[in-house]
Amino acid sequence: MSLFRLSTLVFAACGALAACQPPASSSSDASTAGSADRIAALEAQVALLNERVDQLTPETAVLMAQVQTQHAKLYYAGDMQNWELAAYSLHEINEALQAVQIFNDQFEDFPTPLSELVPSLVGPPLGEIHGAILKRDAARFQTAFNSLTAACNACHATLNHGFVQVRTPQGAEFTNQTFAAPRGTD
Repeated sequence: MSLFRLSTLVFAACGALAACQPPASSSSDASTAGSADRIAALEAQVALLNERVDQLTPETAVLMAQVQTQHAKLYYAGDMQNWELAAYSLHEINEALQAVQIFNDQFEDFPTPLSELVPSLVGPPLGEIHGAILKRDAARFQTAFNSLTAACNACHATLNHGFVQVRTPQGAEFTNQTFAAPRGTD
């Protein structure tokens, strides 16, 4: 079951729970007991759904591994001037970083939410890469990619994870993928 579906179920259960308020003037104990039973059942369902959402929430490290993979693929695509593939990798980086901010906004005991920290550090270089891809400017891409790499390392250091350092890929990491643009495209 997708996280979106689980979230929808949790919200629906919460809405149903709110709708099950006891009547303003309860004429019978049976009616009140029935409402109490429905409320208890819905509360139990919400608790189970919340537990399931917690179980399915990806860890920050898993999402960051996706970012790291796409960081490398972005480099290879830009280096080969395969702008369509570079744009795709950039999109995937943005998606993974958004997921980090949604699912793990409060990182360990760090006081600043990731939804504030990540855009402030990596947002500008990601925007520069986007501009370089649109302009198909290899030199601008290289400069922006280096800025992104530095921003990633700055973010890690800020979060007391400076031991996690990324760099420009060295050698071929993904030998099962072609990074050159298909013939007939720029």
